[in-house]
Amino acid sequence: MMSNSLKKWLVGFSLLTGVTYTVIYACADDFWGYRYQSNFTPETYVDKSYTPLLFSDEMFYSIGHDTEYTSRFNNDIIQEWDGYLDGKIKKEDLTYLILKDSAKAELNNLYEAAFAKKSLNYADRKIALKDKKVKNFLEFMYYAKMIEEHATVAYHYWDYESRQVSYVAPEVIRDVENKFTKTTDAFLKNRYWFQVMKACFYSDSPQQAIAFFEKTKAQVPQNVLYYRALSYIAGVYYKDKDYVKSNYLYSVVFDKCPQLRVVTAYSFHPQEQSDFDAALQLAKNNDEKAALWALLGYYADERKAIDAIYQLNPKSEHLEYLLTRLVNKEEAELNGEEFKSVKEYKKVVKEKLNKESLAFLNKIAGEEKTLKPYLWNIAAGYLNIFNGDYTLAEKQFSKAESKTPKTELSAKQLRLLKLINTLSRQNAMNADAESKLLTDLNWLYHECPKSDYYEPFRYTKALGWSKKYIAALYKTQKNGVMTELFDRDNKYYLTGANQEAMKTFLMRNKKSPWEQLAVSIYDVTLSDIYEYQAVMSAYANKIEQAIAFMEKSEKGKEVILEGNPFNGKIRDCNDCDHQAYQKVKYTKLSFLQKLKEMQDKVTKGEEVYSNSLLLANAFYNMTYYGNARSFYYSNIMDQGGNYIDEDYKPYLLNPALANSYYKKAFEAAANPEQKAKCVYMMTKCERNVFYTDNYHTNRYDYRQPEVHFLAWNGFKKLKAEYSNTQYYKEVINECGYFQKYLGMN
Repeated sequence: MMSNSLKKWLVGFSLLTGVTYTVIYACADDFWGYRYQSNFTPETYVDKSYTPLLFSDEMFYSIGHDTEYTSRFNNDIIQEWDGYLDGKIKKEDLTYLILKDSAKAELNNLYEAAFAKKSLNYADRKIALKDKKVKNFLEFMYYAKMIEEHATVAYHYWDYESRQVSYVAPEVIRDVENKFTKTTDAFLKNRYWFQVMKACFYSDSPQQAIAFFEKTKAQVPQNVLYYRALSYIAGVYYKDKDYVKSNYLYSVVFDKCPQLRVVTAYSFHPQEQSDFDAALQLAKNNDEKAALWALLGYYADERKAIDAIYQLNPKSEHLEYLLTRLVNKEEAELNGEEFKSVKEYKKVVKEKLNKESLAFLNKIAGEEKTLKPYLWNIAAGYLNIFNGDYTLAEKQFSKAESKTPKTELSAKQLRLLKLINTLSRQNAMNADAESKLLTDLNWLYHECPKSDYYEPFRYTKALGWSKKYIAALYKTQKNGVMTELFDRDNKYYLTGANQEAMKTFLMRNKKSPWEQLAVSIYDVTLSDIYEYQAVMSAYANKIEQAIAFMEKSEKGKEVILEGNPFNGKIRDCNDCDHQAYQKVKYTKLSFLQKLKEMQDKVTKGEEVYSNSLLLANAFYNMTYYGNARSFYYSNIMDQGGNYIDEDYKPYLLNPALANSYYKKAFEAAANPEQKAKCVYMMTKCERNVFYTDNYHTNRYDYRQPEVHFLAWNGFKKLKAEYSNTQYYKEVINECGYFQKYLGMN
């Protein structure tokens, strides 16, 4: 169910709103969204009431859309009534009676028992019905619940126009207004006043809320209830298309009532520039003008809004949230940059950096007139890093350090930005650079990830960026091992020289603290390398070498293959093979050892047909099409999906090795049954070559094959030469493609 305020969202915002989100989607290039492309955590410095208004790829940061339509003030309401009643109703009972819809019948009964002397049906709560304040509460709730029924009508957003609207009856408004007029209890008077406002708003003539407000506003304090009522007035003007007054009043509520900042930001929509200019004319002082600019800045130009507010009141709290939005938007443009060299990266981000925004922030930071000068120094320092002005950034961070809040989040934020600045100054990796970076990088790589998932601190971008930056420096210095350790390259292990270089490094007993850090963030182990070498050797049919490598892989050698790799069936059904009973379960190592045993027998001329056929089945099942795909699943190769990288297609999609052993088996076959089987199995290899060439050329091509089969040479040979065999009949029975080839279906 959706609130009716969703109506305005669906209809669409004004021309100003289009500016807000365009940059986010372009830069939030990972699944988790913009937050994970940011180094600047706005929650560090901004009051919580602004949190939903922070820069985001959704309508509201963190919450998506406003979900507190009916619950926003629940805690305050309970606390206030609990204080008024002074324990005469237990707090848990009070909470139930006020907040739960299921309490309606009980409230009615309590009201009637207190005022009409009817029998009490809910005596268990032991409420003192004769107490004056209790009776005041029950009477107030009687009217409040009656009005609430009209304020909380739920409906589906797609059925807005045909929803059933019920209005508060005029007599209810009169009764509640009468209660407001007659009561002398200040607590009750304030709340009856608000109920009158609410009832008028949800009546068939909401304009009467304006008249009542103007007549009585001087009689009530300017507290939360006052500004909630003022937001109703703004809503009435909005319904009447008086956007100037509506926007002005929403800005007043935004400024004075932090609890309603989400509501007012959502509702504030100048339709034209003239609407906003006219609203400024209504503002009674600079603070009210600043609030208008603060709301406009949320939808349009943060820098322009900041400039206007700064001229009006440099101490305005609204400046802080707008500043974080400006910085987050700017870094969103810059942090999405991929780079191959540090020199290229620095050149690109400096060119893309908005120099006007940087100069603007440097100016305000230097003047130190704002409420939180340290925030402006931190923000300016961060952007100065992108500009390559590391000395100025360092000075600004140092200036801010002694003034920042003494919180863990604040300390983390400044430490992270100082680390980014220090790393950005490095143009080569050497002992001096290592000593400057080691402690903070250990913190970033190993301590920061331990933080609670819901902690707002944004370190993920810096974690990945720093690795790429350092790797790029090492690449320029032609240090392949260190480049790989900091930024893993999927192609690195394709060359034997790289394999041996990394093995040599990992096997070294003595490593410097910097090298230990590099190893600690690298997810490939010595065992992974040996496993990779074993698998690649097997595809090269170097089985003895593969065994030697696999024996050294502590993890790889123990991996169990899901199906029997020596099975060769008419129909490929990997799941069937995986579920079938297996007398022998092969590990990667024992599989290789069995291959070697069979190859030796073939070489010696022992049972050549059966051993060649089993070897052919094994090499077939080692491919993408077979039941032993898990043989090539590994940390380095990482080919577990439907798409096979170009580098591995010659191995994982190539049935040539299997086909060669099927030919050997065919040549050694002793009878037509054996030959027929070999012919059919070679046909499967022929089919897989066709599939590879036609349907494994596009990474994202998961469509069904347009052509499932052809008149394979093997089909022709099987029909022409082996139609009298039992195996031929089995193929007809199990292979639908062969049936179609024969014209049987």
